Amino acid sequence: LVLPCMPGKHSDASPLHCTLSVMPATHSNAASGNSSSTSSVYSTRLTARLAATAQQNAADTSHGSEPLPANAKQTMCSKIHRHIRSRIGTLCLLLATVVVGLTTAHSYFHGQSDTPNCGMSYSRPRYIEQTEFGRSWTRYSAKYKLYLYREGGFDVHDQPFRIPVLFVPGNAGSHKQVRSIAAASSSAFVKMVGESPHLVDEGCVGYDFFTVGLNEELTALHGYSILEQADFVNDAIRYILSLYPKTRAKHQLSQTKMALPTSVVVVGHSMGGVVARTAFTLPNHIVGSIHAIFTLSTPHNNPTASLERHVEDVYNTINQFWRRGFRNGTLDDVSLVSIAGGNLDSMINSDYAFVGDLAPSRNALSVLSSGINDVWLSLDHQSILWCAQMAHKFSAMMVRIMDARQPTQLVPLDERMAVMRELLYPSIDGEVSEGVMDKPMGSESYRYVRLADNDEVKLHPVDVRALADYSQTRSRKARALHLLPLHKEGGYNGQVVQVLYDPQLFADQPFDASQTNVQLALLSCNRNSTHNIADADVNVLCTTLSIPKVTKLPLKRDGDDPNLPVHSLHYIEYPLSLDQYEYVGIEVPAKPGIQGFLQASLTDQPQATEKTIGNTQLLVQPLTIVPDQKLGVRSRIKLNVPEDPFIVYRTKLVLRRNPATALSQEAKFGPVVRQSDGRRFESKFWYDQRTLDLAIHGRGAYLPTDSEPSNKTVS
Repeated sequence: LVLPCMPGKHSDASPLHCTLSVMPATHSNAASGNSSSTSSVYSTRLTARLAATAQQNAADTSHGSEPLPANAKQTMCSKIHRHIRSRIGTLCLLLATVVVGLTTAHSYFHGQSDTPNCGMSYSRPRYIEQTEFGRSWTRYSAKYKLYLYREGGFDVHDQPFRIPVLFVPGNAGSHKQVRSIAAASSSAFVKMVGESPHLVDEGCVGYDFFTVGLNEELTALHGYSILEQADFVNDAIRYILSLYPKTRAKHQLSQTKMALPTSVVVVGHSMGGVVARTAFTLPNHIVGSIHAIFTLSTPHNNPTASLERHVEDVYNTINQFWRRGFRNGTLDDVSLVSIAGGNLDSMINSDYAFVGDLAPSRNALSVLSSGINDVWLSLDHQSILWCAQMAHKFSAMMVRIMDARQPTQLVPLDERMAVMRELLYPSIDGEVSEGVMDKPMGSESYRYVRLADNDEVKLHPVDVRALADYSQTRSRKARALHLLPLHKEGGYNGQVVQVLYDPQLFADQPFDASQTNVQLALLSCNRNSTHNIADADVNVLCTTLSIPKVTKLPLKRDGDDPNLPVHSLHYIEYPLSLDQYEYVGIEVPAKPGIQGFLQASLTDQPQATEKTIGNTQLLVQPLTIVPDQKLGVRSRIKLNVPEDPFIVYRTKLVLRRNPATALSQEAKFGPVVRQSDGRRFESKFWYDQRTLDLAIHGRGAYLPTDSEPSNKTVS
């Protein structure tokens, strides 16, 4: 019981000590005497308590001087040891936690970070809410919204009549995130039709971008939100398709009759890609209403944050549905493209964006943005939507696959996937000979090459090094033919012609890198049997060969201006089966005022220098690798290392030039190094760098094995 202490009535009263007592108060003298009595009682009790404490301490001291029994000593020592061990264990655990945390933070901020170098994209957006899409169409009309995007200066009609595209935002995303890729697609369509107006009659009519507002829900954390949004997406697709019978008849773009659309192209960002795939599993899905899905930074395999059991249940259901769908044929005509950002994406693990386990290679592809031609960047989770380089590449892919003459509004699946592989995959990955013919393409492919037609014909024993240092006296149409002799016992199978050149060499105007009209000519030639190759009147019969797909090698360093075009070298490989020919001819311009160079080599099929190493070996000492083959235009090293996304392999490149060559020739460019894996998922370029950090994506922890395993690792 705590009672408040009230001060006495007189100023000379003694200090009050609060006690509980019942006492009659008569007059002021009695109050003063009572106060003095209370103080005296308190002082007596305090003195007695201090005396008792002193006696107890003296007794303890006297007992402490006596020797303890042996068992008491052991008990005390064991208690001390346990106390020390518990303290040491706690300190060791705390120290290990700090070390692991600091190591993880260092790896996160320094070990796998790339330099952001995106250009800014611009748009003039308008979002038209589809007010007729109400409760009669969907039960989520009060919660979610559907909008039609219109780009200022391009879209003058508020009604859709082109090819429908639906954008689905991700976790806490906005419907306005569609603006960059929609604006870039409109610009690419205008440019394409301006250059080739006849393409409109071939079904290239542009896109209508619809976008859904999903109330910025946290779909990554709530499984029921994924199902509700997927249900809404199916209803939105049904409504979008219902608009076109009237609008297509009203806005006829060409003389060719356009088919009414029966499907919608779906673009999903982050969890929006998961929502798009979930739509296939729901009862209100219209079979055939989606034939193409493009996803950007979407975690397809596993949820990013497993904070709710129902999220994992949804993932398991849709992934099993998609695997069965490609096996039983229900998804045979559906294409799935997954593009991930790589190291800079700290929101999702890019390993989860690989779809090789969900769909066969005929229907799907996965790629990181760092390996896409003309992008060559790692992108964070949001910039993959607005980065100018990515938006332009995405729009170029979209305009190549449209065909409004088909009910699907797209070119057939095989043609569609071929276009996307051409634009998204570097050709150097196992496809250097794809599309190559060593037969003449027609009668016009035969022609005689005379010195009157070519300013010079040069014969080279092994290598061609053509530099653009021609004199000003040559004509603007002058050409030079360089011949590589094909003299080899046992034929030429297994050999390749490697050509590396600067596209400025084929520019129409001085210092113009655009290669619009003049291209590299690759020929198979036979000389006139009655003349020597060095004679001035020699006639050489040459057959034009089809040029294989060109691989671009970017000469781009970190920190370069993202608004300037990236200068790149072009590289091709041509496998030989030309036993009936004597020479391989390479024709290049010899006109004045041009820049560039060309180097070609006739060599055996490049074989990789293969090394199998373990992480334990690398921890003990670095590994030095010297290529087995003589260095040509292209050399390859294959590392069989554990493909673990938690490990970064730091590589140092050491170049040793021939002293005689170094004195006679100036280096035209630095070394270009490209990293790739065996599945064509991750690809990355380094230019003129001596230290490379090789990170591996696509085989993360808790991921299933893809259906098409590869025997290749890191190259």
